Amino acid sequence: MLTGRDIIVFSDDWGRHPFSCQHIMTHFLLGNRLLWVQTIGMRRPRLTLYDLRRSFEKLASFVRPTENRKEPLPENLTVVNPFMLPFGNLLVRALNRYSVVRTVRASLGELRFRDPILLTTLPNAADYLGALGESLSVFYCVDEFSQWPGVNRSLVQTMERKLLDRVDLVVAVSDALCASKRPANGSSVRLLTHGVDAAHFGRAAIRTTNPRAIAALGDIPGPIIGYFGLFDQRSDQEILEYLLKSRPDCSLVILGAAVTGYEKLSRYPNFFHREAVAYEELPEYVSFFTLCILPYVRTLLTDNINPLKLKEYLATGKPVVSTPLPEAVKLQPRVRIAATPEAFLRQVEEALGGSGLSPEGAGEMFRNESWEAKATMMAEWISVAHEQKRVGRGHAP
Repeated sequence: MLTGRDIIVFSDDWGRHPFSCQHIMTHFLLGNRLLWVQTIGMRRPRLTLYDLRRSFEKLASFVRPTENRKEPLPENLTVVNPFMLPFGNLLVRALNRYSVVRTVRASLGELRFRDPILLTTLPNAADYLGALGESLSVFYCVDEFSQWPGVNRSLVQTMERKLLDRVDLVVAVSDALCASKRPANGSSVRLLTHGVDAAHFGRAAIRTTNPRAIAALGDIPGPIIGYFGLFDQRSDQEILEYLLKSRPDCSLVILGAAVTGYEKLSRYPNFFHREAVAYEELPEYVSFFTLCILPYVRTLLTDNINPLKLKEYLATGKPVVSTPLPEAVKLQPRVRIAATPEAFLRQVEEALGGSGLSPEGAGEMFRNESWEAKATMMAEWISVAHEQKRVGRGHAP
């Protein structure tokens, strides 16, 4: 495992929600120092409750960066929130670059970082590469960002191309991303699928006594067809409405923040939406689910993703039904696959009469899929790339 290094990370906000970069970097904290740089997203804000709340959170982090944190940060981690404006013209990008570089350089000086490694999950870090004294740069590609609704596609593609032309190592979470994110400079591209805390999600196999989970889901009649995570434009509401209409004896539960409307679904008495819960308690809520579903629409965006929840679903011990996303198809027959509303209903009905993995089965299936194992793999690739760059041997094939 990599030790004794200073690392700059550009990624989503630390602690806001569980995501792959935080899972992996938590293990890097054991023996390394991290400067976590929280920048703004690349999607244009809309006049929605979710976006207004999110904009307020970001503004508060600029004004009072430490007072808004609910829990103390882990040892060896420092978080900074450079002031930024939503992405727009060249002037805004220049102002953001000035603010970010100035803030990060000041922190590097205070922390006495030496020859830092720079790792980013965001294409906008292309504007900061080379300005922070990094000895190695890594692009941990977790999404096809240019396809997200509301982003300036041309701008994101430009930034990503600039990033790919300059980084020393690319690590991607799906086969599709590995194929499309090959740098022009010949840098390595490595596949690192998501990990899972099988023991954590295995707690969902036992019905919880958590009073908050019982209050939220205990009165919902079963069987419960469940989904947890962000509910957005990727969700196939045609499939969901067909399930609600075809199986009035089943309840459909969406557990997580909703950033898209679901007016048609809410007309059905067997539809229930509950807000997101803490990662630490999530398995206790999922213990009420009879099965888990991943009904994503097939698009260029979803064909490139590797949903974090796939392995988490399987580790709960619940049957799993998904639309034919490439990374879900690879997990057949453990994941049931269906492309149409009718086929999805059939798979759900078959799953209702079956079972998922046992805790022992999940532990065996994911023996080498822990986040610690994924962190170790990434650390090895970083070490190799760093040594190759140091001795001037070029890039690995």
